[in-house]
Amino acid sequence: HACVMRRVLEMGLPTLPVGIRAICREEAELIAKQQIPVIWDRDIARDPDWIEKAIAKITTEKVFLTIDVDGIDPALIPGVGTPEPGGLSWHQTLGFLRRLFQTHQVIGCDVMELAPISDSVVSEFTTAKLIYKLIGYQFIA
Repeated sequence: HACVMRRVLEMGLPTLPVGIRAICREEAELIAKQQIPVIWDRDIARDPDWIEKAIAKITTEKVFLTIDVDGIDPALIPGVGTPEPGGLSWHQTLGFLRRLFQTHQVIGCDVMELAPISDSVVSEFTTAKLIYKLIGYQFIA
């Protein structure tokens, strides 16, 4: 996931990472050097207006949406590639996505980093439900 987004940045395409809660030194340096706007998890938790502020940072009408499910609270989706404490709640996630579909033309979407846990389907179920919501937002936006 990180390597792909690095290539996107190298191609000069705008990005807006949302819900970021952990980065390595190299990523921090890249964010600072390229002045990449980031919506940090800690800021989301403190700012009730974060969705509108995030949407305002999206500079294109058409967007391709990449959802890295390890950006969501691991209490909701524990089966991920890189679990990290914190993360977007279900309602924060849906609120942002609903608003994104209302304000922009989402031309495509992928959902990444699901890593199923044996003897549990909660991660797969929640991720499938998220995709179901995305499809609905596409048609009602």
